[in-house]
Amino acid sequence: MTEAVYRIRRSFIVPLAIDVLLLCVLLVLSFAVKGSVTEKIVLTGFFIASLLIMVEAVNRQIVITDGGMTLKKLMKRKDLLWSDITHVGCLSMRSKVYILLTTKKGFHILSNAYEPFSTLIRNIINHLDTEKIEVEGEVRAQMEKPVENLSDLVAVWIAAALLACIIYIKFIS
Repeated sequence: MTEAVYRIRRSFIVPLAIDVLLLCVLLVLSFAVKGSVTEKIVLTGFFIASLLIMVEAVNRQIVITDGGMTLKKLMKRKDLLWSDITHVGCLSMRSKVYILLTTKKGFHILSNAYEPFSTLIRNIINHLDTEKIEVEGEVRAQMEKPVENLSDLVAVWIAAALLACIIYIKFIS
């Protein structure tokens, strides 16, 4: 039984981890160098939120086997059989692409944050009986020429640069 595992792109995880680390440094600085109470509360909130986002992103994965697929999140796990999938759709919004898997019990959404996204789509479609299951043409187009989402990547690097600047300003003042 072959198994393919797809995770959130490392090119997103690494700068997100850097952001969390820089937020931690900034939080420690605010406690060490008499920061205001508001500053401490806001930094603690941002640190906890970004830490949770990073842990969630690191733990997300899709495991595809011959029998079906498993969607794993931080504290959730959903197993889908190939026979349960009734429709595969696609929604594109600028650089973000979402694959919608409709099943007999509901639907599941996969984003192009997983790598490699085109291989993930191809792997899903290859396991489905496309004569019985409707697969939208845009899904096949994403399989051939996937849209890359660079906006999230740029945002986390900009956040890292801003946090580094704030830490630098804290040190010189």
